[in-house]
Amino acid sequence: MKKSYIFIGLITLLGFGVQSMAQTDPGTANLKHQWTFDEGLVDHVGKLEGTLVGNAKVTAKALNTTTGGYFSMPAEQLGLNTYPELTVELWFTSSAGANSGNTMHAYFGNTVAGGTYGYNYLYLAGANGSRSRAAISCLNESSPWTVEDGVSGTKYDDGLLHHLVAVLNETTITFYLDGVRVGNAEMRPENRITNIGTQKALLAASGYTNDPTWRGLIHKFSIYDKALDDSNVLYMFMDGAEDQEVMTATASVIALDTNYPAEMFNFSSANLGSEIQVVAPAGIMVEPSNITKNQNDIPVAVIWDLTTPVDGDVVFKSGATELAIRMKTVDDSQCAVKLYDNIENIVSDMGCNNIANFAGWGAKSLVTVIDSAENVYCGANAIEVGNGTNTCSGSVDVSLNGLIQPNTTYKVRAMVKTVGGTMQIGLWGWNGSAGDIEHKIDTEGEWMPLEFTFTTGEVLRKNSQGADDHGMFFNNCGGSTATIGYIDNWEMYEVPDPVMSINLKEIVLDPEYKVVDLIMTGSNLSQPVAVTAPAGLSLSASSYVPNEEGRVLADTITISWDGANAITGNVELNGNGAVVTIPVKTILTSNSDCFVPLYTDRPNLVPDPYLNNPAKFAGWGAKKIVSVLTHADSVLCGSHSGLIDGGGSMDVMLTGLMETNTQYIARVQVRTFGGAFQLGVWGMDASSTGDIQDSIDTQESWAPVTLTFVTGNELPAVQGMFLNNYQRSGKRAFLDNWELYNLGPVGIVNPEVGSNKLYLVGGRVVADFYMSGDAPVDVSVYNVQGAQLSTEVIGGVAGQNKHMIAADLAPGVYIVKVHSQGKQFVGKIIK
Repeated sequence: MKKSYIFIGLITLLGFGVQSMAQTDPGTANLKHQWTFDEGLVDHVGKLEGTLVGNAKVTAKALNTTTGGYFSMPAEQLGLNTYPELTVELWFTSSAGANSGNTMHAYFGNTVAGGTYGYNYLYLAGANGSRSRAAISCLNESSPWTVEDGVSGTKYDDGLLHHLVAVLNETTITFYLDGVRVGNAEMRPENRITNIGTQKALLAASGYTNDPTWRGLIHKFSIYDKALDDSNVLYMFMDGAEDQEVMTATASVIALDTNYPAEMFNFSSANLGSEIQVVAPAGIMVEPSNITKNQNDIPVAVIWDLTTPVDGDVVFKSGATELAIRMKTVDDSQCAVKLYDNIENIVSDMGCNNIANFAGWGAKSLVTVIDSAENVYCGANAIEVGNGTNTCSGSVDVSLNGLIQPNTTYKVRAMVKTVGGTMQIGLWGWNGSAGDIEHKIDTEGEWMPLEFTFTTGEVLRKNSQGADDHGMFFNNCGGSTATIGYIDNWEMYEVPDPVMSINLKEIVLDPEYKVVDLIMTGSNLSQPVAVTAPAGLSLSASSYVPNEEGRVLADTITISWDGANAITGNVELNGNGAVVTIPVKTILTSNSDCFVPLYTDRPNLVPDPYLNNPAKFAGWGAKKIVSVLTHADSVLCGSHSGLIDGGGSMDVMLTGLMETNTQYIARVQVRTFGGAFQLGVWGMDASSTGDIQDSIDTQESWAPVTLTFVTGNELPAVQGMFLNNYQRSGKRAFLDNWELYNLGPVGIVNPEVGSNKLYLVGGRVVADFYMSGDAPVDVSVYNVQGAQLSTEVIGGVAGQNKHMIAADLAPGVYIVKVHSQGKQFVGKIIK
């Protein structure tokens, strides 16, 4: 597609001399490889053949990854690390709005063995997070992203044709977008072409394996062994992406239904000899029906008449050149039934028909009844989330900024299909002082509804700039176990019926836990809500009274037990035609009957050692407080215990409670299932970023885990203690009787920053650490799943110690713990 006349006209209009923007043909002497996808997968210059991976295909003389997949080239044969200089050129058209994650158009380099991130790489990206970017990073396997040298520009994920170029010489990387130099950056000595790895050479994929693949069309990809200049790049941009007759569209398949009867896409053509005619199946109207040849990004609309069934192709014709887009229509009137006919659905695209209507990140894409009918519940389309390999690999989000109000009850419903475990629908920012709402479901490969109500807080969350920050998500994070899932018929409404939302699902009390607060938020209430309780329980008030707007705004009634008798019954909220019943149980047995504290002469720093009150604990993922009502066999003492079910962490915040240079001991009773969990602390030494932790696998029995540690000379801003299964093998754990005690100051002075480290010598791991005095030292090695591989006891001496670990470790990632007299150093090393 020749664009010189357009460009010259623009320059003349803007008053610049044409000669100031010279164009120079780079020729073909330095062109080493070029994929145009005109005749399959072979590079027509260097004759190397690539491989399609996943759903990638070649259509209309372009690499098509609109439904996922990528293109792999033979990296060792490309041998970019042998080039004296390098220019990489790429033409693309994205699937508009489909690339919200850290996608890459081209990646050359390695991936860490046993890990998920790339190293020794060069990449080119039009949509990498919130930017476009060309960058290089070499000779740093531990955190390669911290030593990138590169240039960033405007993100292009708009469904239009764009041109990317990266140029590298011995010392500089330069980035071009659509023929214009964005900028250049000096490269540090390690970041050199000669250090680019040769494991992978990819189009539409990243060497960071958790990154999503890029979705769209790649029209041409070229590699030169020369650093082209501004005039060369401008020439290539003006020359265009194609030399042969070609037509491309940003849609390869289009599925419509009665609630989504039309769709728009962009159409481009080049080097055609005649105008373009459009032939559509009966029942489909295409606008425009005649398209001017050799134009880019022409908006085209296809519209269904809502009555004629369609299962065929829309065909674009110019002479002997044709492009077909598959079409299918579906009547969804019987399955797309709204919860409320007369209320607007806050999710504007209920049928999940257009990915551009949603935010999110990672692996998320549209699936249709044409290419994936079993993964569409109703109508034409659904949304797929997850990469099929990893958990927490994608999310599709609905922004709720400006759409929800404080102290208001909403109902959410969606049809969900999960594969291999749980997915979740949740909300963030619904309450300015609370974490996310998460509702998980495992449908075992079937379509099932996920429905819940929630009530927003008195204040909604805002970001650091003071703007609204709230939304809804569907993903496989937060302890979810599925690697891929699907969502359809997504709805959310402000509930019109009388609503009484309370903070307690049950009330279970014991001699150490006799008072609870029942907090209610209500809406659409025309009369007071009466509250009654069994004998033995007293209430601070007998009803919740709505305001003039029919709302109850987080009002509290305190419920107190007299401790005299065991009670089994219900607390009831009654009014406005609705009854809410809360089961009640009290037990007379004291926690002290089965709990013997480590110390009675000093306070336990855990504010709720019996795990009665969820408000006393922080954390993340699948964690909650359970009671003898629902988990009688998993409460060790008293009325409640903690539960981590899946991936999660139960945390105790210790900020303001810890002292410097002081020894502490922590203990908690744990019952683990499926492997090990870990007890640990963070923020105990401002000079160290590592956590202190110890692991335990109780094999479904109750057992104590104890941790002794010493704080540093200075504490960071935040401290805490946790029990979790992060990088551990355990699947489920109950916990009870949590303790933490101050054992007093110690005379040990922390070593200076950097004096503790791990490194390799002759393939063996060396622990290099500082001791303030002579003492025995335990040196243990664990794998990343928490299994102990070896342990040694050595004689430590005052000053710096160097110990070569005896275990002969295979290549991999290991955790090394050096422990002596209540102090420890924990580090990670990659062999």
